[in-house]
This record gives sequence, structure tokens and C-alpha cells, in this order.
Amino acid sequence: MENRARPPLPPVAGTAVELVERFFATQERRAAIYARFRDDFASHLRGETTAGDYDARVRAITSDMAACSLEAIAIEEALKTKGRDAASASIRVAQMGEKTKLNMTCTLQVLRKAASEGRWSWQRERGAEEEVAAAAARVAVEALAMEEERARDAARARRGGGLRTALNPGWANGNFCAAHDAGGATAAAGAACSCFDSAEDGAGEPTREEYDGATAEATKALEEAVIGINEALQELKYELAEMREEEEEE
Repeated sequence: MENRARPPLPPVAGTAVELVERFFATQERRAAIYARFRDDFASHLRGETTAGDYDARVRAITSDMAACSLEAIAIEEALKTKGRDAASASIRVAQMGEKTKLNMTCTLQVLRKAASEGRWSWQRERGAEEEVAAAAARVAVEALAMEEERARDAARARRGGGLRTALNPGWANGNFCAAHDAGGATAAAGAACSCFDSAEDGAGEPTREEYDGATAEATKALEEAVIGINEALQELKYELAEMREEEEEE
């Protein structure tokens, strides 16, 4: 199967400093898009939007995310042509982290949506449904905290300030079970692992341990992606400071 051709990159121009500042502005737009993504998903879970409306919003968000990625790639390549290999490499690392972050965000939404339906036998045990809802709420709160911190980091970097370490939800531990490890990639594409498909009670459904493990593993991957992004932004911030000093000396 042939790889699809990459869409054309948007035109970018300016000095190296201006290009890096433009990338930080792109990161701020990404944070705003994630806020929309979170709010739209929460609205869908509350039953305030239909599946069709939510799908349309997700398509719009996907398009906006893709535009941010193309702009970041254009900036990365423009910096490389200017001989700013370190800055270009930092943006490449951030881009790789952003890809994982989006995949894991989608995975967690699929898991949370599946759990919200309350159709698994172990969810009908006394108190289990409330516990799952509380865990899902913690995911949402911690994801929001990470996004708000990311937005503040980007703003500080543009002002020349320092970056802070990403937040790490403390409850994230455990692993996917081997039989469901491939489900994460499927879920990230918008469809749950087959073990989450509709089935009769006790047949084909995940156990509580499998669900918790999948959620924990996706959260851990999300944390690591955010940490990697923040570290790349930290390096880029240092490189931006050096570029500004060079401009002042010229």
C-alpha cells in the first residue's frame, strides 16, 4: 500500500526568532483546540449532543489539529534551511510527542465512553458505577490541568520565561493485558478494542482489571508524551534565548 502524499505545507517566513515564536503560538492554538475537544466530549457524555453532532465536531477538531501539525512541520523545515538544526530537532521531538498525546487522548475518551454506558457486569456491582465515574472525572480534571499548564508554559516561553514540569496523575499504574495491547491503537483511531464491543453479560467484555489497566497504560503514555513535549519546549526556549542574543549583537 502506498503512503498518502503529505498535504502542502503553509508558507512560513521570517527570521529564526520569528519562526520559533510562531511555533510557540501554534502550541497555544493546540491547547485551545484540546480545550474544545474536552468540552465537546463532556457535553456528549452528558447527552447534550447527538453522536452525529459530536462526530462533526471531532472532524472539525481533527482538521484544526492537522493544520497545526502542518504549520509546525513547515516551521521545522524552514529552521533547518536556516541552519538552525537544534531548534528544528526540538520541534520534531515536540511533534512526535503531540502525535502520541492526541492518540492517547482519543484512547482515553473511547475508554471513558465505553465505561459511561454501564453495560458491563462488574459495573452493576454495588458502588462500582460510582467508582468508575469518579475515576473518569479524575482523568478529565488531570487532563485539564495538564492542558492549562501547557498553555501557561507556551505563554511563558514566548515571554522568555522558564517552563515548568508537566503534571503527573499519581494513580496511573498498571498495564494493558497482552490480549488487549493492540486495542490502544484501534481505539486511538476512533474505535474501541473488540473486547469493548457489545456482548451479552460476561461474554466478550473486559474485566475490571483489564479496563483499569488499559486506562492506566493510556494515561501513562499520555503523561510521558506531555513530559517529552515540555522537555522539547524547554530546549527550544533556551535556543530562542540564544537566537535573541545573537540578533542583539548583530
